[in-house]
Amino acid sequence: MSDQTVLMNISEEPIFLNGLCDLKCDLSFYYHTSICRVYPNSDNTSSLHFTYEINSNGTKPVLYNGVEYNVSGVFIYSPSLHYFNGNQAEGEIQIVHEAVLGNASPLVLCVPITSSPGSIPNSKGTTLLSGMIALGVERVIVTNEIETDFNNEISTSETEISNLKNNRTIKSGSGIANLGNSIKTKFDNFGRRITRRPTQSNDTSSIENQLSTLQDQLSNIKTQVDNNLSQPQVLNIPDYTLQHFIPSKQSFFSYTNTNDNAYYIVFGMDNAIFVEYGIIQDLQSIIIPFYANPTYNDTVVSPNTTANLYPLFLNQSGATSLLTTDLSDEIYIDCQPTGSSNEQTNVTTSTTNEPPKASSTLFFIYVLFFIFVLFLIYMIFSYISHPDKKNFSIGNIKNPFT
Repeated sequence: MSDQTVLMNISEEPIFLNGLCDLKCDLSFYYHTSICRVYPNSDNTSSLHFTYEINSNGTKPVLYNGVEYNVSGVFIYSPSLHYFNGNQAEGEIQIVHEAVLGNASPLVLCVPITSSPGSIPNSKGTTLLSGMIALGVERVIVTNEIETDFNNEISTSETEISNLKNNRTIKSGSGIANLGNSIKTKFDNFGRRITRRPTQSNDTSSIENQLSTLQDQLSNIKTQVDNNLSQPQVLNIPDYTLQHFIPSKQSFFSYTNTNDNAYYIVFGMDNAIFVEYGIIQDLQSIIIPFYANPTYNDTVVSPNTTANLYPLFLNQSGATSLLTTDLSDEIYIDCQPTGSSNEQTNVTTSTTNEPPKASSTLFFIYVLFFIFVLFLIYMIFSYISHPDKKNFSIGNIKNPFT
């Protein structure tokens, strides 16, 4: 995600850990379901880059230290950008967030990816991540093939136009028209076509104008196709929610990267998301490891140095879900219809210490006790009013309902 100048080692060892931050790195989240789109990796060869839509009802998915955040991008790397107890994981997913209001620093949530058996019992996270990588890689490969073929055709056509321009013996515009028809046929396969072809002419200046027009049309086609290929494409993933990736009530690490001025939340290997090794191989086939990418001029510091460049802290309480906050028994909802205010309302739910069945049983006991007391009072009254107290018995009690 960023040009880090040190490969942070995520570890609870005292040599790396500076302290606890349960109160200073308070994280709550609730991610809605979104449409999943993947970007081509022509401009970003170090990761698979996915989109995540802003919730239409205005609810913000993350609250960090009282600041609301929206997702600005989802990136999957291999190997990981962090070290975990001295070793890189096979992959890492980073969810980048931007603050909704103010000048708060970006927030990056990081979770390692592994193919080690028994790493995490997270079936939904495994299924979702595997689908994102498999479909994302397939779409990127297809896009790259189209882009390569298209650029080859553009190069060939530009060479043919250049050769015609340099051919001073041209006596007719028929060669230009033929080239125009050839280009049109080629680029019909890319969803584009030349709408205006040069007309035949024996005038040299007119022929040069026709060639210039043809070259402009070719340039316009290239721009249109490049724009189309650079757009993110929808993947058929029905349950795309980042909720499956972020563990609740699990400890996490926190540090501030002063190089890119961003807050980092990193979960340890205990919360790594499992995927099959073949999925990892597919991912690695289309991306370049972040620190091996010549685009970045980082000085990677060994994780075995005596201290990290950025102070590392541990939150032992973990993140809480904004859907149901256990600490306050509140439900985080948005009471506004689509397109209205972004204000959120906390609705407090009434709770009881006993389940409904226990309450019903207690009520029944009270009723029986009340009936017994009434019967006892009636017996005492019958005894007092009975003329022959020595021969008094329960059988002598008069039925009050007759």
